[in-house]
Amino acid sequence: MTHIISNKLLMASNKYTDEVKIIRRGQYYLTPFTTDHIDEVVEHLSKESRRELKLLGHTDISQAIKQMQKHSECYIARKENETFLAVGGLWYHEDQDFPQMFAMFSNNIKGNFNAMARGSLMFVKFFDRTQSHMSMVIMSDYEFMLNWASWLGFEAMGVSASGPTKYVDFVRCNPNENSVRGKLLRPVTH
Repeated sequence: MTHIISNKLLMASNKYTDEVKIIRRGQYYLTPFTTDHIDEVVEHLSKESRRELKLLGHTDISQAIKQMQKHSECYIARKENETFLAVGGLWYHEDQDFPQMFAMFSNNIKGNFNAMARGSLMFVKFFDRTQSHMSMVIMSDYEFMLNWASWLGFEAMGVSASGPTKYVDFVRCNPNENSVRGKLLRPVTH
């Protein structure tokens, strides 16, 4: 019995060792979201994230996650040898000026709150390398998420509705590009 349990633990600990770790902080890291992650995300997705997907019209959570993986720049955040903490990235809509940042959390994110907070800031700074602006849309009844967006430097721009559900629209300007030191804002000198 002990031999079987230790083999299962060994297999579980080796499951994620081949993942590319593009950002790392202690035991936490960010890796590109691949089709190999879909079943894990579906299995461990928080009830809040499931609710939001359903309110957005997705009747099949697995299909929604597959579409997200296929059509966005997406990453998984996890603690070494554990299931994912969050999945997030940028969604590029043809009818939007800026990509939309999104995040969905696992059902064990509350036990890793401090790591999530630090990691979220690193995640936004990662996108600052390539994006001048980002948008985000959050359900108005998720006060924690609204505060999280503000803490990350997103500014509330208004409220929109989809049926009875209200959303807060946020925009974030890259602080490294939108300052008096930015190339476009420098005065022309002759």
